[in-house]
Amino acid sequence: MSNTGYVEIYSLLWFVLIIGSQFSGPIYSIKPITLFVLYGAWILFLIPSFFVQKNIKYTTVVFAPRKNKLKVVLFILVFTSLLVNIVSLYTLLGGVNFFKLGLIALRVEGRQLLDEQSTVFYQLFAKCFIIYIPLAMLGYKERIISKLTLLMVCFIGLFTCVVTLTRAPILSWAITILTSSSIYFKFSGKNYYLTIIYLVSPIVIVTLLVTGIDEELLNTVKLYLFGGVKAYETILNGDYPDKSFYDINLYSIDFISYIFKKIGLIERYPPLIREYTYIPHTNVYTYLDAATLDLGVAGVFFSAISFGAIAAYIHNKANATKDIVYVSYYCFINYAIAISFMNNELIRINGFILIFELLIIRMFIRTNHLKNDV
Repeated sequence: MSNTGYVEIYSLLWFVLIIGSQFSGPIYSIKPITLFVLYGAWILFLIPSFFVQKNIKYTTVVFAPRKNKLKVVLFILVFTSLLVNIVSLYTLLGGVNFFKLGLIALRVEGRQLLDEQSTVFYQLFAKCFIIYIPLAMLGYKERIISKLTLLMVCFIGLFTCVVTLTRAPILSWAITILTSSSIYFKFSGKNYYLTIIYLVSPIVIVTLLVTGIDEELLNTVKLYLFGGVKAYETILNGDYPDKSFYDINLYSIDFISYIFKKIGLIERYPPLIREYTYIPHTNVYTYLDAATLDLGVAGVFFSAISFGAIAAYIHNKANATKDIVYVSYYCFINYAIAISFMNNELIRINGFILIFELLIIRMFIRTNHLKNDV
């Protein structure tokens, strides 16, 4: 791996979670059995990386786009995303008490308003920077677009993230830039870590705008990082609420249940938004929650090793082929890993919609031949 990849992201995050939870006060301290399960999940996630070929020599044919069609797709995606978010911002400023509550109105009332008024069109294009930023990186590498155009595309992506002052989209934006640029370009060590600092800065700024610099900030960071680990312990203890109320009582097939509900086959299925725990007060349970609720401790084995296998395969294909499908989806995988301390993005419908969109785009911009990477 020429630059930091999925293995390093996962290992660093899991190390911080396991060690940090032991030194963040009694509220977040976990039992030895929970600690054992978390270490097991870490090891199981890494196992596929030893079996999936990772030292691929770049003699493989590499994705080559059509120049004009790449420009057209890039323009449509960026323009549509920008338009959707401008309309959303106009709706927010008219629907929330912005002048009374200030920035907090965008985060609290604004997010609720967008959830209530969200459409399929909004879901497809509002945060599609995970497609058009790697596409712009590819275009710049192939000398189809200029550096200025690439920078404009990245800044437009950032604007679409900060409309509601939520951190998760900004994190996704930062990981998308870092992942796609590390695949399409070669970084020196110094420039790579400077890039990380620049990309993380918007997340820090938004956090400071929302919480300020005081004890509340430290408590917020602790809750975000270690609350899910402690909440997951309640699942291992069998204390999570009963799920017999649902028509489908499996948590791990959320994307299938979502489709079934949309076509009217079922009425109720386990929601992605979990029940709150009392201490700490959180409703995130790490990415291990769904499979553990369905299969018990065996779900840890299934969830961790399947996640690791998917990540290893996509990592290798993205680096070997530079294919926009694999590169963009690898950005999604790294984002899913980065928030694995909260939930499992891979079981949501969003990831499958992303694959569908990417396959259509690839068919449109791909040349009839591929080229050798040099």
